Amino acid sequence: MKSVLVLGAGLQGICTAYYLSKHGLDVTLIERNEGPALEASKGNGGYLQAEFPEIWNAPGIVSVLAKAWRASLGSKRHEAAMLVDTKELLRLVPWGLRFLRSANTQSFLDNTLTNRLLAQYSLEQMAELRAHTGIAYDHAQQGALFVFRDTQSMDVYRPMLDHLEKRGGCFEFLDQKQLLALEPVLQPIGEQLCGAIRYQNDASGNSYLFAQSLLDLAIVNGVRVKYGAPVLNILKQAQKICVQVKDEVLEANSLVIAAGVESKLLAQNLGIKLHIAPVKGYSLTIPLGDWHNRPSHVIADMGVHAGVTVLGDVLRVAGTAEFCGYDYALPDERIEYLLKLTEQILPDFAATMDRTKISPFAGLRPLSADGMPFIGRSQFANVFINTGHGGLGWTQAAGSGRALADLIAGVKPGIDLTPFAPTRSV
Repeated sequence: MKSVLVLGAGLQGICTAYYLSKHGLDVTLIERNEGPALEASKGNGGYLQAEFPEIWNAPGIVSVLAKAWRASLGSKRHEAAMLVDTKELLRLVPWGLRFLRSANTQSFLDNTLTNRLLAQYSLEQMAELRAHTGIAYDHAQQGALFVFRDTQSMDVYRPMLDHLEKRGGCFEFLDQKQLLALEPVLQPIGEQLCGAIRYQNDASGNSYLFAQSLLDLAIVNGVRVKYGAPVLNILKQAQKICVQVKDEVLEANSLVIAAGVESKLLAQNLGIKLHIAPVKGYSLTIPLGDWHNRPSHVIADMGVHAGVTVLGDVLRVAGTAEFCGYDYALPDERIEYLLKLTEQILPDFAATMDRTKISPFAGLRPLSADGMPFIGRSQFANVFINTGHGGLGWTQAAGSGRALADLIAGVKPGIDLTPFAPTRSV
């Protein structure tokens, strides 16, 4: 039986391990933490952004990054939507040059649409999982609203969405009156809003519950899991891979590196270059309590650069982006900033929430230089990669894991992985 070691028990690693087990392969999942999905996979916004999964390399990003760097030097740095730490600038230069090279209109549109194919495929796999396994993770097919506080920001999206519409995209522009009729929870801030873009087919779900539940199914299929096992070394031999964890060396025919931001460092052991950078994001998980006037959509407020999503009986508030290296700290000032954003989006709810029951979170997202994940075979025949999804890790997890597992098992993947090849020129 073919054996596979999978590094990382986050969304990508768990999905890959599950689908490998469905092919009957001998799978061992290795995780440095004491449980699954405890890093970026745990506290994301909950939004399954499949209709228009735009990448970060948008035209004009240079001025955005320059503004973020200036904000990092100011006294109100903790109230900025994006920060670029000065000490990280030199370390980011090789990645940043590749990032900026892709920040043109054609690359942005092409790569966003390619990401969309993977995102749509991923949601299909999740639907199949729900139908065949009964997996529960607070999934809701409620659609999403991108709300705007000025018409200029809203109009920026029109040419991009015209391009999307030609490829079958499903969305609609709403004026202020239509928006408030569709989502009454926004009425307290209605005068501040000019309209919205509605993505009717987008969804949401709790990624942490999904990861835990899917891993349980994988274990039933025979997947072994080793927790508290940071990788100390990786050796490639003729027909096998050896991974050293603690005082144990594990061997297998193939290796999958799916360890989020740590993937870059792990791949370096084998001379594999992955152009990814860690980008920190924050979130709050707030019990809804007795508040019944709940949003009926995922709401992304493009004016304050934050989103809110109902996940079962809690509200997930997510926002901010920091280029700060491998810094996992959770400053009180950032928590307070997200609380202020909650008040700006849902003031009625903010007045009722119990601050003692709020769970804050910070995680590092692995952002590739061209905005598309690395999924597929490396330059070595038995070493595979599944990382670099940036803010789309939750959206694209099931599809990425299914396609890569099919490739490893010798089955033609249901989606062309060529654009995501780890060996592509970035």
